[in-house]
Amino acid sequence: MNKRKSFSEQVKQARKDCGMTQVTAAKRLGVARQTYLDLENGTTVPRLDTVLELSSLFNKDITYFICHRPELKNIDTLELLAELQLRDLSPFSTVVAALTKTSTHK
Repeated sequence: MNKRKSFSEQVKQARKDCGMTQVTAAKRLGVARQTYLDLENGTTVPRLDTVLELSSLFNKDITYFICHRPELKNIDTLELLAELQLRDLSPFSTVVAALTKTSTHK
């Protein structure tokens, strides 16, 4: 049976597949090296926008990183949308548009 890797293992594997160092990955994400290491070591839970940025950086579909359905009850949708709008996430504009449409219909 093929065991599914954890999020942190997936991040590490994606970085290695791209031939990138941890320092380079951290710089491209715009985070401190320790923050990036925390993602790879599984000591921090990533925000959705971080997963989107990892997906873009490593050229992987977002589903590559998600090992199980995340618990969404503690996510503030409007806060997430505000954060995404502040960042240049043009590849994810359809996701942002869909989330905006969903949150305004509640």
